[in-house]
Amino acid sequence: MNRIRIIGLIMLIIGIILQFSFENDGTDFLTGFLVGGGIALLITGQIKSKKKSHSDV
Repeated sequence: MNRIRIIGLIMLIIGIILQFSFENDGTDFLTGFLVGGGIALLITGQIKSKKKSHSDV
């Protein structure tokens, strides 16, 4: 696992723990953001979507 996927897994775990720990409506956005971002990072494993090629210079 690379560093980005580990960060995604940590975000996912924190989001799930926060969802079950607090009964406040204000935490729904935060937990949704953490779980969604964590899943996206686990699947892609990268932050940048496109790599620049050196032939475009």
